[in-house]
Amino acid sequence: MLDPVSALAIATSAFNLLKRGITAGRELEDMAGQLSSWFSAVSDVKSAEEEAKDPPLFKKLLSKNSVEQEALQALVARKKIEQQERELRELIVWRWGTEEYTAMMRDRARIKDTRAKAIQNQRRKMRKFIANALTITAILALVGIIVAFIIGIISNLG
Repeated sequence: MLDPVSALAIATSAFNLLKRGITAGRELEDMAGQLSSWFSAVSDVKSAEEEAKDPPLFKKLLSKNSVEQEALQALVARKKIEQQERELRELIVWRWGTEEYTAMMRDRARIKDTRAKAIQNQRRKMRKFIANALTITAILALVGIIVAFIIGIISNLG
């Protein structure tokens, strides 16, 4: 995952390409790559902001940035993204109309939900796999202990 500053730089670069393309009269379909890059970078900015709120332990211990600095970077990135979202909406509505923008946002939400469900499903499968592996390991260890106990009893009898 990218830090908020890097993600914002990518988002800004993609946004500038989008802005130039839209004002030059390119079709929305031709801009799909840049739009996808921008949405991906926006997602990275939001993820980085969430991580800054509750960073992993290793990051808390090893990070050279202060908590306040990371929070400020995330805030600046979020505000810049919000500005880009407003400007992009205005450009798309001006060029192709409200219906096109609404359809694009609806598709974006649908794809985001589908991806979130896939990630959730993958996590559920991983938890199930780990639980099964631990269960099998515990059963094998228990069988090993029982076999060792039986062998010990037999060797003491003989």
